[in-house]
Parts: sequence; C-alpha cells; structure tokens
Amino acid sequence: MSHVVNAVYENGVFRPLEKVFVKEHKKVRIILENEAEAPAQKGSSLSGIIDIANDCSDTDLSIHHDKYLYGEVMD
Repeated sequence: MSHVVNAVYENGVFRPLEKVFVKEHKKVRIILENEAEAPAQKGSSLSGIIDIANDCSDTDLSIHHDKYLYGEVMD
C-alpha cells in the first residue's frame, strides 16, 4: 500500500509530521520531493474525468481511448 507522508529531516532522520502505521524495522522507500515543487493536490482525478465526459459528444469514451490518453491515435 502506498501513501504520501509529509516529513521533516532533522539530525539525519526523517520525522513524519503525522501518525504512520508501519511495523518496527519495516523497510519502506522514500522519494524526496520538495514541498514547494510538489503539485497541489486538488480534488479527485475522477472528477476531472467526469468533466471531460460531460463536455464530450461521444457516449462511449473508450472509442477514443488512445486519443484522450496519448493525444493521438496509436496504431
């Protein structure tokens, strides 16, 4: 299971800013991303897909899946 945990680096250790539920000695992967550079998290991406669907004349978006995903039709 993956999730984002905000942390502060102090004295050579990453200190989470909220409670984390990880077993002692469990290995995890940390990807460093400066908070200022991180994209702002807005509402669910599903709401964006619904907006596209509402603006689209196609009744079945899967017909043009590649066009929407890649910006062009893939062979």
